[in-house]
Amino acid sequence: MMSNSTSAESPPLLLLIDGHSLAFRSYYAFAKSRDGGLRTSTGIPTSVCFGFLNGMLETIAFHQPQAMAVAFDRAEPTFRHQADANYKAGRGETPADFIPDMKNLQELLQALNLPLVTRAGYEADDVLATLAQVGSAAGYRVKVLTGDRDLFALVDEAKNITVLYMSGGYNQRSSSATEFGTEEVIEKLGIPPAQVVDYKALCGDSSDNIPGVRGIGAKTAVKLLKEYGSLDNIYAALENIKGAVNKKLAEGKEAAYHSQYMAQLRWDVPIEISLEDCQLTGFDMRRVEPILLKLEFKKFLEKIGQLQEKLGGTVTELRTEESPRGIQQQLEIDLHKDKDVGPPIIDSEAKLTALVKQLQGCRDVPVAWDTETTDLKPRNAQLVGIGCCWERVPMMLLIFPFITPRGIIWI
Repeated sequence: MMSNSTSAESPPLLLLIDGHSLAFRSYYAFAKSRDGGLRTSTGIPTSVCFGFLNGMLETIAFHQPQAMAVAFDRAEPTFRHQADANYKAGRGETPADFIPDMKNLQELLQALNLPLVTRAGYEADDVLATLAQVGSAAGYRVKVLTGDRDLFALVDEAKNITVLYMSGGYNQRSSSATEFGTEEVIEKLGIPPAQVVDYKALCGDSSDNIPGVRGIGAKTAVKLLKEYGSLDNIYAALENIKGAVNKKLAEGKEAAYHSQYMAQLRWDVPIEISLEDCQLTGFDMRRVEPILLKLEFKKFLEKIGQLQEKLGGTVTELRTEESPRGIQQQLEIDLHKDKDVGPPIIDSEAKLTALVKQLQGCRDVPVAWDTETTDLKPRNAQLVGIGCCWERVPMMLLIFPFITPRGIIWI
């Protein structure tokens, strides 16, 4: 296992995250083990957000980066789709509840002040490859968190680039990753990182629908690359290769070079982000807390100070009068005060929002409502407020604005 610490002599660390890889892993980890995956009490899907945030923070805590970026694929076709209409054909439809979960994830990551990097016409893999080269050239150690073996091609210990590989498939809840350098790639695939593209050119990649050479499997591809070193060298020495392999290579030459083109990562994506934008400098809690509240991430709300520190920020006063979490906490305190003190008064939109959040969690708890009026006779009565209570919580008055001869007032 490679070192995760940053000494005075070692260069800073740039952590790059393969966004869709970690997002899909998070989704299926919970979707297959629970009925419909994780959801809030109001039905908002949260498997992606919870798994991604948990995995990202686990990785940050262990590797302690100074800079970060998250790359995502885009919906538009890429240059690979333009070159081959069958590229990635046959993949299943994206689950319906994955889409809003992903939208909330990207909103949360932006609130955490983390750069999300995409580029039309390119895949996240190409964006990651470009960022890795930019970071390495600027003197950073670079680690790429992914579950995609295609990115083994990025590994270059001379350039201080390694891959944090999440193995075990998409149904794994833990995001713990093994750091892959050259030796680990050789042990996994049988070839070094520099040969990964030519390896796929020979034996293809069924997950991306890259054909490779018909009849050439992984073992034969490894054997050929060990002996000849590259796809070009294999075809230059084709007359020395005998038997059925020669015939397959000869007939599949066009497919081999087409597959090589499809598998090759781009290192020159025109991205609109600098390394300065990737520095971890913390976040504005006023932006993050409402999102965590909406997603009902109590665990992360309680540790938001630690989250701030992990992302390079300074912990300040967490619960102000304007803080959504602070309002809810104060509401919870008020609700459990002695009855003699009197019921809490909901006299602002913020307090009303906090109350709604509180009541949304009362699916298995009886809730009682009572109207407060100016007269016992319905025909003569005017509404002045609504009382609410649940369990052993004291009565609460919800104060609403009403139109009177003096205008709109709070009663």
